[in-house]
Amino acid sequence: MTEIHLLPLEEPDREQFIKDNQEAFRYGALEEFGLRDDHFEEEDEIISRSTIEQSINEGTAYRIVQNGKNVGGAVIKTEYDHGELELLFVSPAVHSKGIGYAAWCEIEDMHPEVTVWETITPYFEKRNIHFYVNRCGFHIVEYFSEHHCDPDDKDGKMADMFRFEKVLPVSSEAVQEQIKRVKYYEDIMQKAQDMDNVSPELHEMLKKLRDYYVSDAWKRDFSSDEAGLLPKELKRGVLSQDGIYDLLEKYDM
Repeated sequence: MTEIHLLPLEEPDREQFIKDNQEAFRYGALEEFGLRDDHFEEEDEIISRSTIEQSINEGTAYRIVQNGKNVGGAVIKTEYDHGELELLFVSPAVHSKGIGYAAWCEIEDMHPEVTVWETITPYFEKRNIHFYVNRCGFHIVEYFSEHHCDPDDKDGKMADMFRFEKVLPVSSEAVQEQIKRVKYYEDIMQKAQDMDNVSPELHEMLKKLRDYYVSDAWKRDFSSDEAGLLPKELKRGVLSQDGIYDLLEKYDM
C-alpha cells in the first residue's frame, strides 16, 4: 500500500489547506463539466471557504503527507461509535497513486471504536463515487434532492448529494463507546423521571431522549444489547421498548 502519514493540521497551514481543498474540488468539477459550470458554492469555487472552515472548526483536520510533502487533507468527526468523513481530498497532481485510499485506511485504523462511517459527495463527482463505493466499501444509502431534503439542511447545500455509509463489525472498542452512550442517556432519563415540574431544562432533556430514541445509534445499542454484548449490570432502561416512549407520551412530546 502507498505509504502516507496523517498529521494534525497546524494553524499556519490552515489557509493553504483551504486553497488546496478548493483546488482539488474545482478540478473534479471542471474535469466533469469543463469551464462552463453552475455547481459552484461561491464564485469559481465548488466548495466555499465557509464550508471548509466550518468543517475544520467542528472536526479534526489532518494533512496527508507523503515523502515530507503535503499531498492532500482530511477532516473527520467522531462521536461514540459513529464517524463522519467531512472532507477528503488529494492534490490533482498525485491522483491515481493510491494516496486517498491509504489515507482512508489510516483513518479507519485510528478509530477502531467507529462502526458506522458516513460521508457525502455531489452526484457529479464520479471519481469520488467510484472511490467510496468500489475502493473503500461504502454504500449509497440516500440521495438528497428537491423531493427528498435533509431536514437539517437549512441552506439547501445538500441538494444533489449522495449520502454514503460504511458499516463495520462491532469491535470491543465500539462496545465501550456504546456503554458510554447508554449511560449518558440513562442518566438523562432518570433525571427527567425525577422531575415534577415542566421546565425548559426538562424540555431539553426530553428532546435529547426523543432524538436518541429515533436514531440509528439507539438501534445499534439495542442490537448490541440483544446480542449480549453489553454487560448485565449496565442500567439500560433507556433501551427498553417502552422506557423513553412512555416518558415522551407523558409530556406529549
